[in-house]
Amino acid sequence: MILAAAATLLLNTSVFFAALALALRFRNNIKTRRLTQLHHRWEPAMLEILGGAAAPEEIFERVDEVDTSHFLSFLMGYTTRLRGDEQAMVRSMAAPYLPTRVDMVRGGTAESRGNAVLMLARMGMPKYAATVAGALQDESPTVAMIAARSLFRPGHEEYFPAVLENLSRFTMWSRSFLASMLAGGGPRAAPHLREILRDADQPPLARAVASDALRDLNDLESVDVAMELLASETDRELVAGCLRIIKQLGHRDHVPAVRSKAASRDPVIRATAASALGAIGGPSEIPLLRDTLDDPSFWVSLEAARGLRALGDGATLERHVASGGPGSILARQVLSE
Repeated sequence: MILAAAATLLLNTSVFFAALALALRFRNNIKTRRLTQLHHRWEPAMLEILGGAAAPEEIFERVDEVDTSHFLSFLMGYTTRLRGDEQAMVRSMAAPYLPTRVDMVRGGTAESRGNAVLMLARMGMPKYAATVAGALQDESPTVAMIAARSLFRPGHEEYFPAVLENLSRFTMWSRSFLASMLAGGGPRAAPHLREILRDADQPPLARAVASDALRDLNDLESVDVAMELLASETDRELVAGCLRIIKQLGHRDHVPAVRSKAASRDPVIRATAASALGAIGGPSEIPLLRDTLDDPSFWVSLEAARGLRALGDGATLERHVASGGPGSILARQVLSE
């Protein structure tokens, strides 16, 4: 009896999920057909408008109230492909429908809130900038990130501090992604980023991300900040970030500070210091880099070899290749780069 009941239950469960899958597929097919019909309805009018053969307002009569969301998504596709006057025309077509997105920013699922924020940011700025900024406090980090990326760009500098106040919420994203977003703020973001880099109360990762963004911006003033921090900070990512700033933007006067980090117990810091010495050092750094070729860390040895090549000491690498010893493969790799 128990086995029969279990078999019946399993069969009924399987039938239920099969029916559910069919129902979802049927619904998706209906939705897809509906979207295709709407695009066929709007596309000809849009092409006439963009070609100057019709006024933007003429497309409104083809948009039913129930299709507002689909129409805004349709227009979003054009905003990513068009620039200048044509993009402005598309944004004007979206304007009458954007107020319906404001309430959606504050309610519904995280997906719908994020979509509403994105629409307001892409097609309603600067009018809806304050609404987008409010989404920085959304309980969903993804929605907050959509708002942050939309605001941290030239033209919205007044919102830079608000974005940076929430930077610690975004540490789940990759460091390179965050640095790219912050560098997207342009030169006027640099003073704010230097403040974060200096601020010992900020999480080390946030400060390291700020260092990467400043390097991407080629911010010369950040070199002095990086030099100050090398003398006092010990966090691996922060120290490495400062060394990378000096590597890209520093000069010979900064070599002593970098040399002091070449003896760090941390292999990441040693590797970054070796890389920086190859960029800003001179002949006097060659003996140190030669000694570093024997570092127990492969990555440190690799950066030392690259530093020697950058400083013109390819002969040392060629001798390592000829020796056939443990470092010969690494030396051959660097010489072939």
